[in-house]
Parts: sequence; C-alpha cells; structure tokens
Amino acid sequence: MFTVLLQGMNSEVIEELPSVEGDEDYLMQDMDDENFPFLSELSDTEYLLVISARTPGLIRELDSLLNQVQDIQSLEHLRKIKELAKRCKELEGSFLFITPFELD
Repeated sequence: MFTVLLQGMNSEVIEELPSVEGDEDYLMQDMDDENFPFLSELSDTEYLLVISARTPGLIRELDSLLNQVQDIQSLEHLRKIKELAKRCKELEGSFLFITPFELD
C-alpha cells in the first residue's frame, strides 16, 4: 500500500493521501515501463519522487489507469492522486512523494 505526499520546497508536507487497501494492484506497473515510465518504477521496497515539472507525465499515466480501473474505491483513489499531481504541477518546486513505507 502506498501513501502519497505533496511536499513543498523545504520538504514540508502540504497534503497527505493515505493508502488504500490493494492500491499496489493498480499503481505498480512494473512490467510496462513503455506506457508507465513513472509508475513502473514503483515497488514495495522503494519510494518514487516526482518533481513538479515532471508531473504532466504522471498525470497522463493516471489518466490511462482511470480508463482501465473499474472498482469505485480505486477510481476515487486515482482521482485524488491525480488532483495532488495537478496541485504539485502548479506549485513550482514542490514534489510528489509516493512511498510504501509507514510514516510517523
């Protein structure tokens, strides 16, 4: 399960999106690095960091997943991640931090 954080330039957390049971099933795209260059880097042992300037690529990947996933809870979770990515894009110097690790 992955927690998604929108963080500012000084690593302060602007918003945190908690994990959802089973989110690794649709977020981890480890076998499709051609269509999902960002999400293919997700694993259960490493975090993913996406800077604001690169979020349009992540947003495209999330849009693709939104067209594939059918479970209501998963769709809502993907929409929330996409909204955080859009906010990140607008906040120059911010980044999205997607982590499988427990946060305090």
